[in-house]
Amino acid sequence: MKKNLWNKILIGILTISLTTVIACSNKQSNDNKSTKSGKQNIVIKYGYQPGHTQIIVAQDKGWLKDEFEKDGITFQLQKFSSGPPMIEAMTGQKLDFGQVGDQPAIQARANNVDIKAIAAYGTSEKADALVATKKSGINKISDIKGKKVGVPIGSVAQQLLYIYLKSVGLKPSDIQQVNLQPADIRSSLLSNNIDAAVIWEPVVTQTVSTGTVKQVADGTGYKKEVDVIIAQNSFLKQHPDIVVRLLKVLNKTAKWIDANPEETIKIISKDTGVKQDVLKPGFDKTSHNLNITDEGIQSVKATARFLRENKVIRKDVNIDDLIDLNYAKKAGIQ
Repeated sequence: MKKNLWNKILIGILTISLTTVIACSNKQSNDNKSTKSGKQNIVIKYGYQPGHTQIIVAQDKGWLKDEFEKDGITFQLQKFSSGPPMIEAMTGQKLDFGQVGDQPAIQARANNVDIKAIAAYGTSEKADALVATKKSGINKISDIKGKKVGVPIGSVAQQLLYIYLKSVGLKPSDIQQVNLQPADIRSSLLSNNIDAAVIWEPVVTQTVSTGTVKQVADGTGYKKEVDVIIAQNSFLKQHPDIVVRLLKVLNKTAKWIDANPEETIKIISKDTGVKQDVLKPGFDKTSHNLNITDEGIQSVKATARFLRENKVIRKDVNIDDLIDLNYAKKAGIQ
């Protein structure tokens, strides 16, 4: 009886051992096959906002495909209305890369989202503006006291609004602040449901061109906006070579954009559905250089201080740790 029991146990052990050996052998065989083919089969999820240029032009021209398809790497681009929803996607690990203003990136780090800012995608003092309906009676910044002002909370426009208020001795509580996304700001201005808004291009030109809205001020002398390419730190550590290659493609694209503005605007118009003449002002106001300069870094640090002072973030953020330019340097971006 005992002998039969031990025989059964021995057969069971041998069966498990043999299965393990076969499984390991198959895994090794599969790994070798993957190595020999050179295919990584990686899908990179990249978030952007309407009007962003480099990534859309690179895709339209086939430069992403030319660089990566041979290695089994593909890109899945996802459009977001503003930075905060994109940060939500980054937080949920639904994106590998994104393009946001400095405020959303700083707020993400303040909320322990493990991202790095690896390059710029746009810098400007004129692309964001305070606009007001002509019926509102707003002719200067101080006139927004007591008015209903739309702004995407958590975006760079929120900071600019607070800077405007501080410059004329007002506080956020002195206005009726309405949290709206860009498309809703446009419709709310045109229907006079809000008196004013702080928003960016192309919404600025879209609303002003109707003749019922006017621009009161832009960011000149108030804030230099530094918009950044952010990435999951885990992706950066796992695929540093891919990151450098991507930045090389985007840098090549940025130079092409500067040399071919009309064709660029045509490509962006196709992606956004916005008319070319409406896109052009915002395009002309923005630098498309991927380098984050020392001046740009200081601007981001000023944003972090401002957000802390105004209790938008609850802890300090180390900007020198948030910004990592090592990948950009390896890509030859200066």
